[in-house]
Amino acid sequence: MKGFIIILGMFVVFSCKAQQFPLNTDYDAVPSNAYVKDLNNDYDPYIGTWKTTLGNKEVYLNVAKQQNREIKLVSKTYFSDVLLIKYKVVINGQIIETTENNSLDKVKIISDGLDLDNSVIFTTLGGKCMVGWGTILLKSIDSTHLKWNYLPDSMVITNKNCSDYPTSGIKINLPYEPADIIFTKQ
Repeated sequence: MKGFIIILGMFVVFSCKAQQFPLNTDYDAVPSNAYVKDLNNDYDPYIGTWKTTLGNKEVYLNVAKQQNREIKLVSKTYFSDVLLIKYKVVINGQIIETTENNSLDKVKIISDGLDLDNSVIFTTLGGKCMVGWGTILLKSIDSTHLKWNYLPDSMVITNKNCSDYPTSGIKINLPYEPADIIFTKQ
């Protein structure tokens, strides 16, 4: 009888395993409780610390991979391997913005998957009052260089739609111009 229970338990464990899909799967085609997995290690070249300098501004990206992150949509929940970006912006040696100390559940730049050219698509929720929410595209050029394109959707917020809007205004500190900014692995 004990052997039967062990066999039955193993059957339940293996039959309950979620369906796996590759990263480039359209999320509309992913059923509830499925797992969108980085089957080909497409995210691995992006992991690490990256830096670019634009005039007197230095931008550091810390890209990490999180496996099996829960993704909640209105119509379903599934799990996915994702890349998360924490960053630091330094102007004239002074840190003006950083998310480096945020826990993984507080990171606001999260990958959505792969684009047709194998670049990684990210959604960013922006900063204070969601200023700067939009899309970021990262493309691996080689093992030490990334190309960055940031397309912010909101750049103007007023105190009418942001209750804690500072009198000095809110500024997007991540670079969004020029296009195709190159980051170097540190």
